Amino acid sequence: MTFSKTNLFVFAMFTAALIPPGLRAERPECSVATMHGTYAVTGSGFSVGANGAITPVTTLGTVTYDGLGGGSGSSTLSAGGTIIQHNTATATFTVNPDCTGSKTFTSTATGAATHFDFVITPDGATIKWIVTNSGAVLSGQATRLYRDIE
Repeated sequence: MTFSKTNLFVFAMFTAALIPPGLRAERPECSVATMHGTYAVTGSGFSVGANGAITPVTTLGTVTYDGLGGGSGSSTLSAGGTIIQHNTATATFTVNPDCTGSKTFTSTATGAATHFDFVITPDGATIKWIVTNSGAVLSGQATRLYRDIE
């Protein structure tokens, strides 16, 4: 007996429908409340200047998210070997039910904004991110150190 792709799909859907609701895995949903606590952040990549010059960049720091769409952080940055310490920024963020989101960090020193897309685990423990500003090739991860007490 051979199955076409259509028959195989119908069979799979029928079989899935027979699984009792209590045994089906529910897909967890995320919200801004998922992103709550203090995270260790690392990232690396490159910055591409207007003249095409490529500069290696790496960063390390901490950020605290309030679970309401805001936060603040501090980092050390190495850009082409030049070290810049104590960079501070404020953050705003949104989280979609599918655990994707976007955030913006605004430097408290210069007012410059850095934009990110990210994916957060449903338990909020890990955030994978990428910078979406033009000229930046930078991605990294944030790992929650602890969830702040409310």
